[in-house]
Amino acid sequence: MRIMKITKLILALGLAFCLASCGNQPKTDESVTNGNASETPVVTNEVQVAETPFDWGALKIGSEIPEKIDGFTIEPVTYMAEGEEQIKYAIKKGGELLAELEPDYDFEKNAFTNAISVINIYSDQYQSEGNFHVGSNVSDVLAAYPDLLTILTVNGDICLDADDTQFMVAADDFDGKLPEVTSDEGAIIKNPSFKPEAKVKMIRMY
Repeated sequence: MRIMKITKLILALGLAFCLASCGNQPKTDESVTNGNASETPVVTNEVQVAETPFDWGALKIGSEIPEKIDGFTIEPVTYMAEGEEQIKYAIKKGGELLAELEPDYDFEKNAFTNAISVINIYSDQYQSEGNFHVGSNVSDVLAAYPDLLTILTVNGDICLDADDTQFMVAADDFDGKLPEVTSDEGAIIKNPSFKPEAKVKMIRMY
């Protein structure tokens, strides 16, 4: 199951990072609180966005994808994955890609719904309840999630899969020899070791 999630992530990431260049504890069911202008707001599978400078309200897994967000642009982006056309919604401000929302899929109706299934975070304005965000030290993530799965993707990035949260890391931050990728599912890295300065570059939650 986790490998299937990685495969979908691999197929979607290339377009996401192109858009970006152009323009800890696991989750709980409790509501999270807005941060203020001097704090990084909390974001997990139940995402809360700060009132200042990002006033998005609550974005949650399972809630509806908003039609508009005041002060931001939200636009559909189509891409091909597994031979099928997929869709996600890019949230930007001033041309900068901040996040993406991926809709759930209704297999009975053979169509995408308007419910959020996946949230991809590209901005350091958000953090998990364990204080992890884009730019966090990889060593801290590994310490908090000792049982996570480490995978080298076909795109050349490294995915730290903590079941319902994935942390993406640049391959250049790996300390050692990487395995050869021989399938679209990537290659599992055993006993991973990263450079001391290694940082998280993207967070994916579902």
